[in-house]
Amino acid sequence: MTQHKQELVYWRDGALDGACLVSARYVAHEFDRHVHDELVIVMTEDGAGQCCTRAGSDVSGPGTVRIFGAGEYHCGKVWEGRAWNYRAIYLDMQGLAALSAVFHEDSRDDKPLFVPPGLYPDPQLSRLLIKAHASLEKNGTPMMERQANWWAAMGMLFGRYGQPRPVVEVAGREAGKMAQVRDYIAAHYDRDIPVDELASHVNLSRFHLMRSFCKEFGLPPHAYASQVRLIAAKQLLATGQKPAEAAVAVGLYDQSHLNRLFKRAYGITPGVYAALRPEQ
Repeated sequence: MTQHKQELVYWRDGALDGACLVSARYVAHEFDRHVHDELVIVMTEDGAGQCCTRAGSDVSGPGTVRIFGAGEYHCGKVWEGRAWNYRAIYLDMQGLAALSAVFHEDSRDDKPLFVPPGLYPDPQLSRLLIKAHASLEKNGTPMMERQANWWAAMGMLFGRYGQPRPVVEVAGREAGKMAQVRDYIAAHYDRDIPVDELASHVNLSRFHLMRSFCKEFGLPPHAYASQVRLIAAKQLLATGQKPAEAAVAVGLYDQSHLNRLFKRAYGITPGVYAALRPEQ
């Protein structure tokens, strides 16, 4: 039966450097003693897994984040025979360097980012990491959104437990620059704009830009871009354009992506909205 099937999926995302992503489900499995050459971050969605290292044994369950250091020998198994569903992030040196460049753009400190190995009970961090991970497996999620979710989750992880801690600039109002970012998004909403492009446009670090934009307008840049796309889609639907055509015109992946965003925002589908158009 499907619920007993074991699955293991690996993939990489073009928006990230040096990161390998894993989604796994194990029913009854034991892992031999092994090591990784990356920093490994594991978030349990449900079930539990027991892990043994030189430091001892612990159990990873929902709301926890398990960190394995590069070269750290460990083994494990599904705990008490229950299915274990988890998501994992493997960060190699390139990935850690890319994150360091985001968090320390004005720093010349070449010390790599690091999180001490161990089990971290932190439901808020676990939820944010899972949200970022899930957005990286969905077809059509805009690059700006994938990057924003990723950096927010990594910022919380390294900000709470990392060494060295990210140097986070105080998010000022930056009203003029944030207005430029808003206008730039409005002028280019029909394409997938990376955060790097927005940051370069106003000469701010990526992390600082996202925090300042949120402070100025109450939502992150990718969420603002979604609202601009929805407004543009409504205008196209009102002129008689079909939902599938409107989705492509405003830069969305497909009609189903427009349907999800439209219904979450307005409570109805684009098709229903289009049917409200009065007969000519």
